[in-house]
Parts: sequence; C-alpha cells; structure tokens
Amino acid sequence: MRPRVFFDTNIILDLIQERPGYDVAARILQKKEDGVIDVCLSVLSMANVAYVLRKTLPHSLVAPTLKQISSIMEILPMDSEQFQQALLLSGPDFEDIMQLTCAIAGDCPIIITHNPRDFHIGKGLMKEFPMPEILTPEEYIALN
Repeated sequence: MRPRVFFDTNIILDLIQERPGYDVAARILQKKEDGVIDVCLSVLSMANVAYVLRKTLPHSLVAPTLKQISSIMEILPMDSEQFQQALLLSGPDFEDIMQLTCAIAGDCPIIITHNPRDFHIGKGLMKEFPMPEILTPEEYIALN
C-alpha cells in the first residue's frame, strides 16, 4: 500500500489557480502520478473549491474542473462520526478540525497545507486521538 497524504483546500486552489508556490504542490502531485503516493482530499474541500471557482471561472468550467480533480485525487467522504469527533477537539478553525478528522478517517498520516498554524488542534475531550503530521508543501518535498 502506498503512503497517503491529504491536501488541504489551499493546496488544491494553488494548483488550479497557479498561485505562487503551486509548482511545489505540482511536484507532490507528480509523486502520485509516478505511483509513489496516494493523494486525498475531503468532499468538504471540493465544496470549498467549487465556491471559490464559481467566483473566478465561467459557470460552465466549474463542474469539469471538479471532475478533473476527482479523477486525479481520491475524494474522501465525511460523516457524522467525524463531525462528532471534531466537536470534541479544539482549534482555531472548525473547518480545519473537520479536515483533520477526515484525513484520519482516510488513513492519511500527513496533511499538506500552507496554513500549518490553523492545524494547531488540541485533543480537547478526546483522550486518544492520532494526530497527523502537518507539513507545508516545501517541508514535505524536503523530507521526501
């Protein structure tokens, strides 16, 4: 089984919009294309991406763009159990807590994001909760 990494929404947007630093994320995605890793993201990220794209792309291009993403990366589901877990954790941004619970449920030990400070998530009421490693794209490439 290949190692699994989880892309935060900002990494997907970097790739689509070719924002500064997108080339590093593209290098990670190339590892997926080379069969070295699997890249996952949440269905929540897909909704967030759709929301951003509808403001920047013609409506007719939003669905094909989402389809292309889903053909390249595994879209992980989110459920009420993940939501209930997220409610027991503590952190600066509930959406990022939801991303974290999705990554864990999807067996992704690494979350790649440009906002690692948003993932300073405490175990709150959860006594035992596996915390994934949070890395920027540059940190991930440096290690791999």
